[in-house]
Amino acid sequence: MKRGLMAGRFQPFHNGHLALARQALSECDELVIVVGSAQFNFIGKDPFTAGERVLMIHNALAEAGVDLSDCYIIPYHNDENNARWLGYLRSQVPPFDAIYSGNEFVEHLASALDKSLAVRKPKFEKKKEYNGTNIRRLIASGGPWKRLVPGAVAKVIEAVGGIERIKILEKSDTNPARW
Repeated sequence: MKRGLMAGRFQPFHNGHLALARQALSECDELVIVVGSAQFNFIGKDPFTAGERVLMIHNALAEAGVDLSDCYIIPYHNDENNARWLGYLRSQVPPFDAIYSGNEFVEHLASALDKSLAVRKPKFEKKKEYNGTNIRRLIASGGPWKRLVPGAVAKVIEAVGGIERIKILEKSDTNPARW
């Protein structure tokens, strides 16, 4: 395969995401990383801006020794019409031959909208630990979160005031858990 695509909110980019990027790059020549929900930030489930997430991903890949000339990191604003999702996505990113997703809905949608598109399942590592909700909860509670993200990501989170931001958002009315 020439080019694969992985998409996520990356709130924040964690070691599971890095493992998936490595998996995709072992199977593809290039990787498009789509930073989804780019329009959302400073809310409980989406505390980081698209620019901050792009920086996290770029720095984490560089720190891991990934050749950045093989990667595209592209912010993507959600399209709320699922039937046109794939066409809209294709218009926003370089052409791709496979999509890497462990999300059953994304797999179903991609297969329904383009029978020729290869859908590759990630080899999940420690999925219960390596997920954004868990990491944000650990940050909010002062728990041990840094081991779950690449060192470069921890540096970005600290540099942008992300720890304090998450703690404030956890207590705010933007947190759905408080509704």
